[in-house]
Amino acid sequence: MWLLLCKVMKSDISLRRVQITGGSTYIVSLPKSWAQSLNLKAGDYVRLIPQPDNSLLLVPGSERGSSEEAVIAASPESSPEEVARELIACYLAGYDSIRIRLDGRVDEFKSYLKNVMRTKLIGLELVEESTNYMVVRSLIGYVDLPIADAIKRMNLITVSMCRDAIRALKTRDRSLMNDVIQRDDEVDRLYLFCVRQLKSAVENGILMKEVGLRSARECLGYRLIVKSIERVADHAVRIASQVPALKARSRLVDRIAKLSETVFSIYEASVQSLFDSDMRQANRVITRVHELERAEKELVKSIFESRTGIESAIALRLVIESLRRIAEYAADIAEIVINLAIKR
Repeated sequence: MWLLLCKVMKSDISLRRVQITGGSTYIVSLPKSWAQSLNLKAGDYVRLIPQPDNSLLLVPGSERGSSEEAVIAASPESSPEEVARELIACYLAGYDSIRIRLDGRVDEFKSYLKNVMRTKLIGLELVEESTNYMVVRSLIGYVDLPIADAIKRMNLITVSMCRDAIRALKTRDRSLMNDVIQRDDEVDRLYLFCVRQLKSAVENGILMKEVGLRSARECLGYRLIVKSIERVADHAVRIASQVPALKARSRLVDRIAKLSETVFSIYEASVQSLFDSDMRQANRVITRVHELERAEKELVKSIFESRTGIESAIALRLVIESLRRIAEYAADIAEIVINLAIKR
């Protein structure tokens, strides 16, 4: 099996001699099988894109555009959740047009999918609708919201969610708790949009430059970072969700709030180190995360020793665990910043 794989890989590599024509123009012939598979003819254009590793990316002039359409067939046995997952997968794959064929339970499917588009998918709008199908298209271009701007917006919402979650915990404000939970939908929308951009950038060197990225290696780093930010927002929701379990004001909540200020400042510093490409700050973030361990253990011990009711004690323990996880995600982001700062 391994020998067969090696033979296949070697057969895909062709060696071409560089020639000079006209005294100053360097030329290299294209593999015939590759040109025929793309239906390239004399006079057609190809794009040559220099890469960071000094290689050249060769892109045919006819790239996949908005004319290519994905088709989802929803059978009577399918659930709205299954079709929604396929819709999100097509969105992440970079399709600009998606046709959904419906067979039975049409109203239920349409209502559910419209809600998914409204709450989860940026730029995806319903452009055509009939009794048994829907056509949705992405109406926002990659350059309309560059990856750096999307991450900044995503981070600002996440930070506000974290701080408001603790404020809701201190004041036992259920209205603020619900507001934090609702804001998570906007973070999810930005997260999926970032993933869509990054997946498309990896496949298209021209698009990579347009969204403000330099290499596939950088795309991978940003992919991990946006996932960490999305998870921080999830933990902000988890913290806010503990409000109903707190029956009375406790000094422990004030101590947790003090710890949260340190955790959130560490998280903000990790994201700022990304935008500044600051390796020193990233290293300081990792050091500060390690120093939090003692404070966390002391708080957990205080919960067990207090006379707090079981329900409140469990809620406070979950809040501390979420703060620890937020700090760990900050360290993950800092490590990626260091990795990206090291130039190959």
